[in-house]
Parts: sequence; structure tokens; C-alpha cells
Amino acid sequence: MERKNNEERLPFRKLLKEMSTQSRSMRSRLMMYMCSLVLAGSGVLLLMLIATGVFSAGGIGIEQSLKVQLQSRKSDMKAKLDVFAGNGIDLSKKISSALEQSILTYPYDIHDLEDDKEKLEEMQLNIYPLLESELKVTRASGVFAVFDATVNSNAPGAENSRSGLYLRLANVSSSSAPENDIFLFRGNPNVAMQKQIQIHNRWNMEFNIERLDWYRTQLFNGKTKEESEDYLWIERHSLDGTWENSIFLSVPVVGNSDSCYGLCGLEFSSLLFRLCYPVVESKYGDMVTVFAPLDKEHLLVQNGLIGEQGNVYINDSEELSIETEKGFNIYKNGKKRYIGIHQPIRGAKDSCGRQWVIAVLFSYDSYNAYAGNEKLLLITILSIFILIMLLNSYVISRRFVMPIEQSIENLKADNFHERQIKSGITEIDLLAEFLKNKEERYRQDGRSAPVLPPDIEELFNRFIERSKTLTASERNILNYYIEGHEIADVPALACISINTVRKHNRSIYEKLGVNSKDELQLYLDLLRRCERIDELS
Repeated sequence: MERKNNEERLPFRKLLKEMSTQSRSMRSRLMMYMCSLVLAGSGVLLLMLIATGVFSAGGIGIEQSLKVQLQSRKSDMKAKLDVFAGNGIDLSKKISSALEQSILTYPYDIHDLEDDKEKLEEMQLNIYPLLESELKVTRASGVFAVFDATVNSNAPGAENSRSGLYLRLANVSSSSAPENDIFLFRGNPNVAMQKQIQIHNRWNMEFNIERLDWYRTQLFNGKTKEESEDYLWIERHSLDGTWENSIFLSVPVVGNSDSCYGLCGLEFSSLLFRLCYPVVESKYGDMVTVFAPLDKEHLLVQNGLIGEQGNVYINDSEELSIETEKGFNIYKNGKKRYIGIHQPIRGAKDSCGRQWVIAVLFSYDSYNAYAGNEKLLLITILSIFILIMLLNSYVISRRFVMPIEQSIENLKADNFHERQIKSGITEIDLLAEFLKNKEERYRQDGRSAPVLPPDIEELFNRFIERSKTLTASERNILNYYIEGHEIADVPALACISINTVRKHNRSIYEKLGVNSKDELQLYLDLLRRCERIDELS
């Protein structure tokens, strides 16, 4: 049925297309306007979305930003830890060799140096070049070597006092700087005098191993030469008498006789970590780097190091609980929440066997602020888009619909033949010209009406023929339209509901081959002008 109706409409469209010479057809004009409307609206919206970067937002954008930053941080941190570990193990071997060649005698027992002030001073002088060289080569804030011997075993607290050497940089920077001043933090003051370095203002003669709570465990476990490579990363400790916090790489110093002389290692201070890992600005907020041990679903920030924080505040004395989301994690500390991800660094474990991870975090509040701005931006874009659509609708109404309505009103007037009807629409202009010619001939000589063009005659005949397929109810409603009533008048006149009227209208339009009430009214007006309206009754 639908195909048949389409075929019936074809001659009319073909006729109008062939008659079109200077003005554009109604169909082409409407198509042009609609294409312009769709292209303009879509183009404006797409341009705004691309220009404002809305397409890159959301969970995928967050995940991508975090992964890129984490990969960069992890790669850099892994390289640093490998350098620390390699140099720490190498330093352990060099110290062991130096002790056995110059200080100790076979069978190489470190306890032979107990209470021997001269030998302990000589030992520190011999290993000083090794520690100084290590400090300059490795990007560390300090280097130490502590041995299982004390200068005075009878002094109060001697059981926790151990001789050794601890050198620290005066001016910590994120790059190797051989010209940096070196301070003596632990060791014999004569070493500082002979090596012409300054003594730290929190200097002590020997190490307090109570502060090195991993000392005894690692010392007694390191009993074979092979085990000397079992280094540990020691969680954050505060340095005696200072405000500084540091983590340490600790390696046993094991001799050829399989005896453990002590420990050596490198210091990575919180200041150095902040300098090495500055805050990274992103559209979601400042990204902060954290290096800390992981205990099940908790990131132990209080035991690790935090990079530069910028506008983010992470309490470094508490732990963060972890909740896994799609693409990222939520790290919580009381009311504070952070978005981020973390990954373990192979080989980085502490004395408790906990795996250390590198994490990248930014504030949940900063993300909420970004998301709010993003929503506001999207609402603004949509509002602009809707406004543009309304303006286009108004323009279409002014440029297309109104000329049709005005032309139909002009055709209804009794003196229409005296008016200049130029709508710029092919169909209306041709029909208006035809009716004007007919009217003029009637008025001039009263001759019979001119014969309609064959195609238009056939069009009207088909319309009249199709009207005969209407049901009684549909014909009744069509008569109301012929009498000039509007759709809103029909329910009261026919005693039916508006929904029933709409249903009949759809059937009437389909059977008559028209698309709207305006097109139906145009046919009725033309038939009335041609004095064939009675044929519809």
C-alpha cells in the first residue's frame, strides 16, 4: 500500500521538478535547509567538544594520565634502586677487602678491634675514601659503615654503641654534584680533621644501634659470603637530633672467613626524594609520588617517602587504606581521599618482608572540582547548541514556512489575481500564475475556463478518485475541512475525541497521498478555484 502511494505521488513530484526553472522546489529547499541545520548544529557541537577537550575526560582519561605518570616514575625509581643496590653490594665487598688487607689479621675477627682506639681510627681512615667515592658517584644523601666493635666497652650504654663512619651531603640536590660539601655525621673527629671536612652539628662519635633497629637481625643473619648480597630496604627513620627522615639500603659486610663485620649502606633522605620527584601538574590536580611498603590493602605512608606535594596534603604519619575502582584506586585516610594507582618494584623489600611500591596520587577534591567544571562546561555547550537549534528553527520558519502560509492566504483572497504573488517556491508560484491566468480570462470575455495542463488534470483526477476510498467517518471529517473548519473544531462537530480525529487524519492523508494538513488544504483550495470541489462530495 505504501509503495503504491509513493508511486502515485511520483508524477506530481516529477511534474513540479520539470516546471522548476528559476526558483527552487519546495522539496529541494526544505532538504537544503535541513541539511544546513544538521551540518551546522553538528559542526558547532563537535567543534566545541574538541576545542574544550571534553572527549578526553572521564575514567579513561584519569587512568591514562595516571598510568603514563606512574610508568615514568617507576622507571626512574627502579633505575635509582638498582644503582643503590649495585653500589651498596659493591661497597660492602670493598670495605670487607680493605679491612682484611690493612686492619684485621687472620682469622679476621672484627672483635679484635674492641677497645682499640688507634685501630678503629685507622679503620675509619682506610674506608673513608670508599665512602666518599660512593657518596659522589651514587645519588644518595648519605653513606655509612657500622662495625660490631666499640672504642670503650666499659662506657655506659656501650652494649648499644658501635664504631663506624657516616658521611652526609651538606647540600642535597637531585643530581650528582661532586663539589657538594661533606659532613661527618658519625665517626672519629680526627678523620674530619685529616680529610678536611666539616663535622655535622648533630655529630656523635659512634652509632646508637638502638636507633638502627634492623642492625642485630641483619648482622646475625649475614653469616656467609653468599648472603652478603641479601640487601634490605629499611623503612623511614628519623635521624638523631635532626628534623630529617630517611630510608636506607643496608648490606651486611661479610669477610672471607664467613664472619660478619657489620653493615654498610646508603641513605635516601625525604628531602632528596622531594627534589627528585617534584609535583606534576595535571588537569585533575597536582600528582604526588609516594614510595612506601604495602601491607595487604594499606599503603604505609608513615614508613616511606613522599615527593613534593604542591597543593595536595598527604599526612606522612599515617597509612592509606586502598579501595580498588575500575582503572584506578581510591586511597583513604580518615576524611581525606586520593585517586591514584601503584605498582611494586621488584627487589624492593624491607626487613619485615613487605613489598615496596611506587604510587602516583592526586587529591579527590581537586578531581571533584575538575569534574564540576567539566559538567558546567558541558551544560554550557549543550545550552549553546540548543540556542543555535532554536535560532535555526526560527530562521527556517521565517524563510520557508511563512512564505507558504502567506501564499496560501493570498490565493484564498478574492482579488488574488491583482496581487503580485512571488514566494520564491516553484510549486506555489506556478500554481498562482495558473490561477491568475484563469481568473483574468473569466473576467475578460467570460469564456469557459481554460483546460488544465494534462499532468495537473491527472493529478486532480487522482486526488478526487482517491477521495472515494474514504470511509463515511473520514469523508465527514474531510467535509468539515472543505467548509473551512480547523482540526481543533472537528471533535465538537463530529462528537468524537481529538485522538480519534488524529487517527482519521492519518488515514485520510495516507489515502489521499498527502503529508500534512497544509498540503491537504492546498489541494482543496486549488480544486475550489478550478470549480471541482463538489466532486469530492
